[in-house]
Amino acid sequence: MNYQKIEQRSQEWWMLKVGKVSGTRYGQLISSRENMLIDEMANEIMDKHVEWDDFENEDMIFGNENEPIAIDKYEKVSGLKFESGGVIISETLPSLHMASPDAINLEKRIVVEVKCTMHGKTQINRYRNGIDTKYLPQVLNYFAVSPEVEEVHWISYCPFRPERELVILKFTRNTVIESKETKKDGLVVVTIQDKINEGAIKLQKLEKDLNELINNFKQLEF
Repeated sequence: MNYQKIEQRSQEWWMLKVGKVSGTRYGQLISSRENMLIDEMANEIMDKHVEWDDFENEDMIFGNENEPIAIDKYEKVSGLKFESGGVIISETLPSLHMASPDAINLEKRIVVEVKCTMHGKTQINRYRNGIDTKYLPQVLNYFAVSPEVEEVHWISYCPFRPERELVILKFTRNTVIESKETKKDGLVVVTIQDKINEGAIKLQKLEKDLNELINNFKQLEF
């Protein structure tokens, strides 16, 4: 696994993100909706710069302050030890693809993603319904960035619900994330690995399209 101990939100980390697909962008990559992913990435590559996002609202500040607490609590209940921060760089597409785990156990190849909430109702909902749909691309991206990632442990932490401060969801490549009935095939299940396979094709196409876009954009035409 190409893991590098780089402090997240440091200048080195921001520079590393230039023109790369990471957690949020992986959602754009696999989405069937029209979006500006390729335009954003081309712009960054030509600028050799990514706009630093220093905006923090109350929820984000709460998350940044409580994430280490959540990881410490999870270490105690799980018996596992984790390194905080760092990045995983794709070995097949290092110039295009990366992930930034909240914590990682390199020996067991487990990645941790933490979401902290001040709202007890959110914690209860995550206990009932599992991961918020908007966060699933981050989980997928960890598996996509390296074939060596074995598990992703997604943790919701809410200190205001002491009855269950941690809601823990464990994902593997065989975890079913979608199922539906079709007239032709009956029950069809989609696993995380199925989505990763689809994403790999889209990543390769994105690399090709991105290079073509930048080269063509730079050509002067009269």
